[in-house]
Amino acid sequence: MLALHCFVPDSRPLPATGAGPLSGVGMAVKDMIAVAGHTSSYGHPRWRATHAPADTDAEVLTRLRAAGGAVVGLAKLDQLAYSLTGNVGEGEPPVNPRDPERFCGGSSSGSASAVAGGAAELGVGTDTAGSIRIPAAACGLFSIRPTHGLVPADGVLPLAPSLDTVGFLARDPGLIEAALGAAAAGPPDDVRLRRVLLPRDLAEHADDATRAAIAALARRAADALGAEVEPVDAAALLSAEVRDMFARVQGREIWREHATWVSENIAHLAADVQVRLRMCEALSGDPPEAIRADLDARDRYRSTVRDLLGDDGVLLLPVLPRRGPLRSWSPEELTAYRGACFRLTAPGSLAGLPEVVAPAGEHAAGLAGPPGGDLALLRLAAGL
Repeated sequence: MLALHCFVPDSRPLPATGAGPLSGVGMAVKDMIAVAGHTSSYGHPRWRATHAPADTDAEVLTRLRAAGGAVVGLAKLDQLAYSLTGNVGEGEPPVNPRDPERFCGGSSSGSASAVAGGAAELGVGTDTAGSIRIPAAACGLFSIRPTHGLVPADGVLPLAPSLDTVGFLARDPGLIEAALGAAAAGPPDDVRLRRVLLPRDLAEHADDATRAAIAALARRAADALGAEVEPVDAAALLSAEVRDMFARVQGREIWREHATWVSENIAHLAADVQVRLRMCEALSGDPPEAIRADLDARDRYRSTVRDLLGDDGVLLLPVLPRRGPLRSWSPEELTAYRGACFRLTAPGSLAGLPEVVAPAGEHAAGLAGPPGGDLALLRLAAGL
């Protein structure tokens, strides 16, 4: 059996506390989601060594266990959940069972590895800038980044709270629907999707094979909805300017949440994580007018994306620019790949949208929809 290296060293199983739609389902839970009596690693043993055990389970875990879900293990993640690669967590990086020559993607790498490798049926993770979506795409799984705020984040370590969500990965979108129903603070909206949107100019953002797979899935989605594929302009959605604004907004929030701990412990972290955290520190010192300008730009971008979708649109995007990330890539190649992924995850993260990842052959598509359209997206993905 393939050694997955997907669970933290002090992982523990937890039984279900009730019965329901998740009865018999084994869950791999990202080790930043509170477990009573356990100290989360947050991707690094130094965090564990400097924090106390949790008093109670996170709200989402309480709900999932009450619905019949049992925890089979606590899953590894990238350091402070601040990576999209799956290569800088605690100990040996989790194995991607779909292709062991590639990383799992991050930061919910262990949850994805466990599900793809058959150690769990449901992966529970988080997504700030793609940390559910990218591992799902890299490991050939379905996933959802829910509408921002739909799933309670109480007891989940924050990275950048205005962007953070709890999400799920599985081989079966029906299982994700069951998990979402159990975990959500309230029912998603009753959304009916009628329009399929596809950027016409993706050459800068994805390779030929990826673009062909996304276009084919868009046609199938349009057929399923009795619609036509509507071409839209990618420039305003996926630009380098949007990517950079996204990084600045996220970076300042990260520093606001973790400045004290990072300042005292940064030398223990991986080199590329250190570089990003130093950038967060520098960004936090920007003039108030620059910070306000970025927040205003974020609000305008959110309105642009939501107006494009309306209350019935689904936007199909690549999740990864090309297949990857390879374990053999240099640090520079991995950094460039992360930046390319960052552009593709911007609409869902910045606009607070639900986004479902659906496998498309060797590739994957992100299906982003209007806020509250979580179930409609999952059911559309299941039909494809």
